Amino acid sequence: MNRPSLGQLFEERANNFNLIRVLAALAVIYGHAGAITGQGPADFFLRSVGHKFIGGVAVDVFFVLSGFLITSSALSQRGLAYYATSRLLRIYPALIVCVLLSVFLLGPALTTLDLGAYFHSRQSWVYLWQNMTAWKTQYELPGVFLTNRDHAVNGSLWSLAVEVRLYIIVLVFLWAGLLTRRSAFNTVFALIMAISLARPEVWTPLIQYDNHRDVTLMFLIGAFMWVNRNDIPMNPAVAVLLLLFASALHKTPYFGLAYTLALPYFVFVAAYLPGLSWFNRAGDYSYGIYLYGWPCQQLALMWWPTSSNLANTAQSSLMAFSMALLSWHLIEQPAMGLKKRLLRSTTAAAPTTLTAESK
Repeated sequence: MNRPSLGQLFEERANNFNLIRVLAALAVIYGHAGAITGQGPADFFLRSVGHKFIGGVAVDVFFVLSGFLITSSALSQRGLAYYATSRLLRIYPALIVCVLLSVFLLGPALTTLDLGAYFHSRQSWVYLWQNMTAWKTQYELPGVFLTNRDHAVNGSLWSLAVEVRLYIIVLVFLWAGLLTRRSAFNTVFALIMAISLARPEVWTPLIQYDNHRDVTLMFLIGAFMWVNRNDIPMNPAVAVLLLLFASALHKTPYFGLAYTLALPYFVFVAAYLPGLSWFNRAGDYSYGIYLYGWPCQQLALMWWPTSSNLANTAQSSLMAFSMALLSWHLIEQPAMGLKKRLLRSTTAAAPTTLTAESK
């Protein structure tokens, strides 16, 4: 029996991407609970596997899916202007609102400084500018969350700075013709992967933390899976075998490689399991949950300081989901509507035909 390729499944349009992203966003909250509360054991994945905490796995999932879908967007034949505008409208409106709420509502309400000192502090404006632009990440606001174990207002924003840079790298790949010549892309991809696995220290001057390298590799694997989507069969049995392979290498120097191979394939098999695509009708709340998860956890710790990790996860997940509902319906969905209007205004143009199938 021939299994459908990833490309065939993608063309059918029924997928579980939204569900996977929401679960990943909630996993990030659960993974952060131990660091925020300082109570209880580490999350179950870190305890049982030891490679990284469950929040790190969840962020890897985000970047695998992002690499796949962003590469698809870049090769959509709608033009570079559409690609750039789409990316700006997807990431920035909700982010800007989140940062504004943090600086002008959360900060003034919680700071131990008087308001004059708070707004005169350079730190407040650095937080505003750096986090709104998503180019660098500033974690603290003056006098905010000082009684909490971790003083960061939003420890999740680091990944957005990496994401924005990867959007630009995709444009560079497209301009260089790598995305439209599969053999060229695969050669560059293989070279990057080989260097990253054999000599990861090579990238040290270019990255701030090791997890920046990890998520970049996951993004590139997602891009690789898009470029080669028609030659990648999707078989749940293969996903199980890859997981067993990774399990067999647990606590060996090769587990990281096995994890890197198994996770992306498992994610895409899960993305096309039947019967779950109905979740897409509810909207995409994952970004809002991710944006508001950490500050909601910090607030939950302030209000219920003796809560366990699981209790903090439950409390903050409810708060973050409420904020995500507002973010999706009031900010993100209207911004997506602007993108659709842009598409309609450019369909009459004759863009350069791009295909990921050329050899």
